[in-house]
Amino acid sequence: MLDHIHHLSEEEKNLVLQAPVYVSILIAGADGHVQLEEQQRILELVHTKTFSEQYELRALYAELDHDLAAHLRHMLVSLPENTEERQDMLSGLLQRLNLIFPQLEKHFARQLYKSLREFAHYIAHADGGFWGISAVSDAERQWIKLPMLEEPFKDQD
Repeated sequence: MLDHIHHLSEEEKNLVLQAPVYVSILIAGADGHVQLEEQQRILELVHTKTFSEQYELRALYAELDHDLAAHLRHMLVSLPENTEERQDMLSGLLQRLNLIFPQLEKHFARQLYKSLREFAHYIAHADGGFWGISAVSDAERQWIKLPMLEEPFKDQD
């Protein structure tokens, strides 16, 4: 399993593992629905991060990569259809990471935070816009910096 989160409760472990998917749906669904191209980009990004991410996070993405397509489909149908309700729910789930970050090793918590922020950025740019212009919608722009998350250990440098 994942050495860096083994000491967390099952609920906390699940939240850490699901965080990239929650971020993905939050950003991709900000404009109302998660398009097929965005879903494909989510799958590609998670798979890429299984070998391109910092060593400590590779296991997290490898665990998530297993059967992600089915898991993503299930999650999309189980979340509220109303955009505002869905965004509030996902934001609330992600906000709970702020209570988990202090329980993690400092370096790992910072890597996880940075990875989630990068993931949001990549998903927001997945649609591409016209020749890269307006690639990020106004709705996505509201969420792209993940305002519900506080940078872990920020004051401990």
